[in-house]
Amino acid sequence: MNDHGDGMQETNMTMGMCARRAGIIAALLGASAMTGGMGLTGQALGQTLPQAAGAASPQEFRIPAQPLEQSLKTFIRLTGWQIGYPAGLTGGKQSSAVAGRHLPQQALQILLEGTGIGMRLTGADSVILFDQGSQANAPVVDDGSTLLDPVLVQANGNGVKLGTDSLADTGTSTLSGGQIALRSQGGDANGMLRNLPNAQYQNDISTTAGATDQTVIDLRPREVSISGARIYENNFILNGMDINTVTGSQDRYGTSADLEDDKSPPNADRMFDLHSQTIYVPSDFVEQVTVIDSNASAKYGNFQGGVVSYDLQNASKDRLRGSVSTDFTTSDWSGFILGTDDGLNPANVARNEYLQRRTAITLTGPLTDNIAVLGAYSRSSGVTNKERNYIYTQDRDIEENSKNEFYRGQVLAETDFGDFTLEGVYTRYNRSWENTDWRDMAIDLSKRSFASKLQHDYEFEDLELGGLALSNVKLQSKLGFSTSNSLNDKSSNIGYAYDQAHWRAGQLLWQATEQSSWCQTGLPMTSGTQVCYEGATGGDLEQGQERWDWSQELTGDVGNGTFLLGAEYSHVTAHRRRPEEAVYFQNYTTLGEVTGISAFNCGNAEACSPEQFAASKAIYKAFNTKASLNSFNTYGEVEQKWDWFTLRAGARLSYDDYMKNLDIAPRAVVTVTPWQDFAVSAGYNRYYDAKSLAFAIRDGQPRPQTFTRSRTGATVPDTWRPTTATYYVNSASGLDTPYTDEFTLSLSGTEPLLDGDWRIRYLDRRAKDQYATQNPTSSGPAILTNDGTGAYQSVSAEYTRDLATPGIAGLDGLAFNASVTWSQREVSNNSYFESDLDDKYVWYKNQSYTKEGFSVVTGNMDIPVRLQAGLASTWFEERLNVNLSANYNFAYTGVKSTETNITVNGISHEIYEDYDFDGLLTFDLAASYTAYKKDDRSFSVNIKVENLFNEIGNATASDDHPWIIGRTVWIGAKATF
Repeated sequence: MNDHGDGMQETNMTMGMCARRAGIIAALLGASAMTGGMGLTGQALGQTLPQAAGAASPQEFRIPAQPLEQSLKTFIRLTGWQIGYPAGLTGGKQSSAVAGRHLPQQALQILLEGTGIGMRLTGADSVILFDQGSQANAPVVDDGSTLLDPVLVQANGNGVKLGTDSLADTGTSTLSGGQIALRSQGGDANGMLRNLPNAQYQNDISTTAGATDQTVIDLRPREVSISGARIYENNFILNGMDINTVTGSQDRYGTSADLEDDKSPPNADRMFDLHSQTIYVPSDFVEQVTVIDSNASAKYGNFQGGVVSYDLQNASKDRLRGSVSTDFTTSDWSGFILGTDDGLNPANVARNEYLQRRTAITLTGPLTDNIAVLGAYSRSSGVTNKERNYIYTQDRDIEENSKNEFYRGQVLAETDFGDFTLEGVYTRYNRSWENTDWRDMAIDLSKRSFASKLQHDYEFEDLELGGLALSNVKLQSKLGFSTSNSLNDKSSNIGYAYDQAHWRAGQLLWQATEQSSWCQTGLPMTSGTQVCYEGATGGDLEQGQERWDWSQELTGDVGNGTFLLGAEYSHVTAHRRRPEEAVYFQNYTTLGEVTGISAFNCGNAEACSPEQFAASKAIYKAFNTKASLNSFNTYGEVEQKWDWFTLRAGARLSYDDYMKNLDIAPRAVVTVTPWQDFAVSAGYNRYYDAKSLAFAIRDGQPRPQTFTRSRTGATVPDTWRPTTATYYVNSASGLDTPYTDEFTLSLSGTEPLLDGDWRIRYLDRRAKDQYATQNPTSSGPAILTNDGTGAYQSVSAEYTRDLATPGIAGLDGLAFNASVTWSQREVSNNSYFESDLDDKYVWYKNQSYTKEGFSVVTGNMDIPVRLQAGLASTWFEERLNVNLSANYNFAYTGVKSTETNITVNGISHEIYEDYDFDGLLTFDLAASYTAYKKDDRSFSVNIKVENLFNEIGNATASDDHPWIIGRTVWIGAKATF
């Protein structure tokens, strides 16, 4: 047991982490010199990366000679650059043709040849155009700078980019701008992944969709399945730092992953609030998110789902900048719908009242000419209330709260030895829960995670190696350290289930007096025993990891394309422990159940009083399981283009000393471009899992051990009779590494009518050697095998376009994006972390299935066809931004429980039948208005409405939690300087 809140446990943990971080930062700083030196080995070919466009990579351009205005739009679409120029500058001018591989800056210079227009870089991906003739005669202001005409800014304002400058990246989507505000949910960056073609997050047929006291204050990121994989099989990256939980975010113990108010305590072996990410990323600081759901480059590994890379704001090099934002939502603004099957509320359950708030602060600027720093902080909080069971006489009102804090620091330094980045992020999360059916059972759920990196970027001059010309060669070296610790801190290590009263035929036979100061006898029962619960069960549980990473990556241009070489090393230590033994006393024998005894003689016996004694107890043994692994990865990739044919081919080799498997993951994409703005791509790729430590730290965890005792007359002994001690078996060592094979086909291009980007894709994945459960005997332990399988297929079509404004007064810009996706998924749900120890059975179409394996037959019939469309608009010189999205789930046929049972061969089965589920149309709205703007200072207000028309679809709720939340409203403000 530990103190709650910011007690001694928190203080010691924080002090320990701070001490470790001080040493870590010192090590990182020392390594920076070594990393810089590595960049200078060989001939002295190095040069510092230019501050502006020099860090960009060459890409393929095929822009014909045409009106300059049209060529600039094509350039913006291909590069994502922002171009500003005075009104009328481009009118009547023709561009030059651009073909082949060029840096964006070089391609733009070629476009402008012969037009009399010059360019001035204003950032890494922004430029201002000017009339070279008029600039010479332009007035000069007091500071010596040239005064230019007001400029119009052209950019890809849609916020949705399909693919990259590599034709092989047909499975990559990038979100930015207004899409971040529109798609994120309550500050959760993972909400941005909603409605992407191969991202699944909805459970449209859930029968337990009702809001609870915990769901309304849960501030953790949304878990998402990508391309048919499980939610813990993705690779999340934050500014180049790995933020994945390698110790496992799923526990197989017990039947519920949620904390519920109940007389039966939560499973003592399960850790609650585990998550697949170590760092909880707030959307406030995200500038863009890149999602790879297929055709991933060989540089990415350790996943079977997808890659999600968040890019945050970097330190400002030109001047001091800052921002402060705040917003909140409340249950008073939410739409609550009774979601029970009959639309009734038989238990008269009240709606869950709640309040959530968010605040974010950023401050950044240069310290010197070559050093810039950034500091950022965000805080989210939630609070709700509920009532304790009336039989307990203390204060019945229970307040539960949650808090998530995010800290970030970054230092950028440009030197003669290359560019250095030192960065660290820290998540501090807490959520409280208290059981209404116990006197004082409470759990504080907490997470503390830290991730850091020291990165060195270095660019070489052009060189020859063995007669092979190399250019644009860059070396990136990274040293990283991260740590994460999750804790379930319980209010006590001892639990009691006292008998309070015995009833028969509505008559009170006996009641205790010893608990009367805190527990009263309740309403009459027909028959049975009223129990008063005190303390808590299972003791504290803790799980965590510590990780060191080193990597180097060399990129550049060679032949008719690019090359990529990289190597990675990681050392991970993990732990799972119960620091102290815990005990639960139960099955009490009372004076009301015996005759001829006026009082029990306890002597030194524990859990005994003159009125009653515990006849059994469960012991939860202390344990401390540790595991570690060293993993080695190397990868190489070449992309070459010959006229209309492009090939990207590579491979990734992985080995770790726990699984002891050498895994080779080939990656290949072939692209044919028969004509301008049209490409056909086909790919084959393999992806390997990397979550083996999740099993290692659960191997040998002791199960609860039961002890019993019996009285002799009135005497209660102080000795107990133990049952056999047993342990969980979870070893993955010696098994094959689970993997997924992927086949892709893609058509993409730019349609000539509106100049919009489109993409049509087919994706077929086959998961093999997946972890699965096998019970060798009915009473034997479950063991881990490679018998699991899976399959996922999808067809998707996407379109994105910046539209011409149709002459509407005040309208500055209009952008449209849409996608439609069909998918099906089958997973053998005998996965070790999704199986319950007690099999439940389903009867469907006169066949018997285990409930856990039922999805092998039914597949993913949840929302097989989905449609998404978004419209973004800017008004009144970009003061007003309005973003609207629509999401439609087509009607489909699935299966649903009839809530009835049938007994087959002596086993009870729940009956399932085919069911036609309705379609669902929802809308989301996000809007902001800049009330004040002068120079770089601004103040804006914003509103966001999720599920605008309060629809809940096919989901239903239970009588215990009947209210489903539909619409939610967030209101906030932001100031910048």
